[in-house]
Amino acid sequence: MSQDYNNPAFKKLLQKLQEESWQLELLISGFTIFGLFTAFPYLSIEVKAAYNDGKIYSWIVLSVILVSCAILIFNLLLHVVLRGLWIGALGLRYVSGDIDYDELNYSPKFTKYLKKKVGSFDRYIARLENYCSIIFAISFLLIFYVLAFTFTIISIVLVVKLFLDNDSINETVGLWIGVPLILFIVFGMFFTFIDFVTQGWLKKKKWISKLYFPIYWVFSKITLAFLYRPLVYNFLDNKFGRRISFALVPIYILILVGTSLSYNTSNYFNKDLYSSSIITDNKHYEDELEDDDLLKK
Repeated sequence: MSQDYNNPAFKKLLQKLQEESWQLELLISGFTIFGLFTAFPYLSIEVKAAYNDGKIYSWIVLSVILVSCAILIFNLLLHVVLRGLWIGALGLRYVSGDIDYDELNYSPKFTKYLKKKVGSFDRYIARLENYCSIIFAISFLLIFYVLAFTFTIISIVLVVKLFLDNDSINETVGLWIGVPLILFIVFGMFFTFIDFVTQGWLKKKKWISKLYFPIYWVFSKITLAFLYRPLVYNFLDNKFGRRISFALVPIYILILVGTSLSYNTSNYFNKDLYSSSIITDNKHYEDELEDDDLLKK
């Protein structure tokens, strides 16, 4: 049946699954959050160890996994909170129904304003449902975006290793092949990013689209876009989905900046803390050592 997607029975099945998908969303979110919180500290340690040991390839792979975990944790926690609010709203609707503005007995000015801004309680529930579904879907779509960026960088590294830093081929031949390939990838990555940010502006202009199509075709292979392209265009054709997608971008930037900051406690001014492998007591500084301690040494 799934092969005949135009079959009315299959469309009816999809409609039923859409209505009941919130149960699977919560189940997947719960297990995923538990697994990610368990793995995140170990991944952080492995990233630092790979960086300190100079294992550049392991560090890149582990860093990509760590960033993906951070994105999933944030999105899925937000999804669980909103989905819980949605379930609470449904329970409240069962008890009290829609909002009765006449029962509130407010002045006409406030009643008119609230009816316009707050509106129906059912509309509020529908908005929460849309937020939950879009955030859950975009959580995994953003992982593909991270992978796409990673594969693009890897393709540049491979070109350098194969043509510019390879003693087995002629240096001139390597330059003639490697440099144009790197320029193509770099400029292609730039134009692909511009097209993404402008929501497909390069595809809309007739003469530009002809020049951009070869770049689009190549990068669709490099970034494995065939795996998630339907999700992307389903977001782009929905105004509500586009707004949420772009609203989350600055939030991720703030998260990355925030997680890069660290604070280490020092007991130089606090005598209640003891020395450890990373902090020391102020009495252990050479100019603060007492004469008795020096004599004992």
